[in-house]
Amino acid sequence: MCGIAVIVSNTEEISEGAIARMTESLQHRGPDAQTCIQLPNCHLGHTRLSIIDVSGGSQPMTEETERYWIVFNGEIYNYRELRRDLERQGWHFRTNSDTEVLLRAYQAHGEAMLTRLNGQFAFVIWDSVERQLFAARDRIGEKPLYWACSSQGACILASEIKALVASGLIQPKIDLVAVDAYLALLYVPPNRTIYENVHTLRPGHALSWKNGQLRQWSYWQPTYSQQPTSDPQELIEKLRFLIAQAVQRQMVADVPVGAFLSGGLDSSTIVALMTQHANQPVSTFAVGFGDLIDELPYARSVAQAYQTNHQEIQVSIPVGEMLERMTAVYDEPFADSSNIPTYCLAEFARRHVKVALSGDGGDELFGGYDWYRWLFASHGSKSGIGRITGLHLIALAWRVLTKLGLPFAAQKDAAVYAHYGASYQRRYPDLWEHHLAISTGLNTNRSQLWGSQKIPETAAAIRQYQPSPDVKSLDRATDFDLQCYLPGDILVKVDRAAMAHGLETRVPFLDVDLVEFVLSLPWQLRFQDGTLKYLLRQSCSNLWPDALQKRSKQGFGAPVWNWIRRPDVQNLLQRVCKPGSPLVALLPGCLAALPNLASQQVWTVLCLGLWLEERSECLNSLE
Repeated sequence: MCGIAVIVSNTEEISEGAIARMTESLQHRGPDAQTCIQLPNCHLGHTRLSIIDVSGGSQPMTEETERYWIVFNGEIYNYRELRRDLERQGWHFRTNSDTEVLLRAYQAHGEAMLTRLNGQFAFVIWDSVERQLFAARDRIGEKPLYWACSSQGACILASEIKALVASGLIQPKIDLVAVDAYLALLYVPPNRTIYENVHTLRPGHALSWKNGQLRQWSYWQPTYSQQPTSDPQELIEKLRFLIAQAVQRQMVADVPVGAFLSGGLDSSTIVALMTQHANQPVSTFAVGFGDLIDELPYARSVAQAYQTNHQEIQVSIPVGEMLERMTAVYDEPFADSSNIPTYCLAEFARRHVKVALSGDGGDELFGGYDWYRWLFASHGSKSGIGRITGLHLIALAWRVLTKLGLPFAAQKDAAVYAHYGASYQRRYPDLWEHHLAISTGLNTNRSQLWGSQKIPETAAAIRQYQPSPDVKSLDRATDFDLQCYLPGDILVKVDRAAMAHGLETRVPFLDVDLVEFVLSLPWQLRFQDGTLKYLLRQSCSNLWPDALQKRSKQGFGAPVWNWIRRPDVQNLLQRVCKPGSPLVALLPGCLAALPNLASQQVWTVLCLGLWLEERSECLNSLE
């Protein structure tokens, strides 16, 4: 993994110090080397974490004519196959890196190269003859890429928002819709940023810039339930092959590779398949947090079954201290509390390896969340659309109540389900509107937080994730989780937590061949009998130790209801909510609303307040 920074301009002289400041701010993403190149109209910066072709893959990279230049963050897993194809076409290579393959692929195929790539990536290519920039981001959004335009017409791109700010060319302005969406979702949705004048290149999108004109377009969208029904056993065998192929592809590196191991079905599958391709014991890593979060016994059982080089530790988390640290790690407010244990796990793993595979994406791809079971049940109902809608709402209400940090018994209370179900059925007769309303979990409390101010038009912003009418049934829920929740929450959480320590993470379940195959299968097969992760169980259950076979779903969460009551956290809460604080300036109703908020809601407000303390200047535009 790496950090990339770019400034292009047709009209102004680019300050020599800007690209250096941007590159320096990304040093954590690439601690092995930092390099800046200043070309006419284009400055390029790169920080490198050396993984493939350690000695020969330095960036920014150019080809022999020095017309094309590239900065690249990520890994192209099929780069060897692409290289062989290009060599057959007459292209020559000077290094063994996937970066050079990307550059040659652009020379050979132009923008059409994107459809040939299998990997996680964000890259920028500069054509010094045409004075044109081309940038792209991987299909699911594993690697980040942000951009902004200065008042003088420069276009700035970088791996993290902090690098755009470090350029000194923009003054970020808070986006009230993004703030409200964060309060609803616990994260800023991945089609926007917390600033109105800073933008994200969306997953599966590309961007070009020339003569001051910027264009964006989508080069990939998921398609669902398109494959005709065929022999189920053949499908299961192909699925097993694709999962194994994805794991093998993502083990390619010139440095040590390990794996996160929680003892869940997803990470255990990855570790089991890694052992089939490793020449020595696979290094696995697990972290326990005492009685509050302790998956170590499950991880240990998998490690023993596959004789891995298992490393584990117990950690006592200084929650208040870690909360303040997260405001620097995450450039936007982020309230998924599992970012703290993820940060600790990444720090531990980095002591031993540079690359770690994880089981992320398995829940979204194979249907691992409990709400999918309820959704499936609704399609089996013969009691009419009202019953179907009610069950759908029950599933989504359970999801929101879980996020709000309510005790387990309250989450499962049938009376609560009935209340939420009836309420939302009356207010939102359209099935997608139900999904939207329930997914924005703070919809009953956000008005209190904003006080007398008008609540931003958040629903319309999130509704941009509504799929087309031809996406039906459970595919609609899958689409939201794949296109909003996964890239907005899960992948952001892991990328920032890992790269803060210079650790590259890879996600085999998001291999493009695997994703496209699974989503193409009829949803009735993917969710057969309402069994969570039905296809994964059918294809890979023989890999799991007996202790895992019947283990219930347990996310890598954090005990927010416990943490929020700690004295150090309470002190932080009092600090960010004091009169005159940036949080109170933004949300004048927060003091009055706090006593009525659930634990997760309080945590969400606290994370926003801590984030604002370090960036209060972004509120100047509101005065």
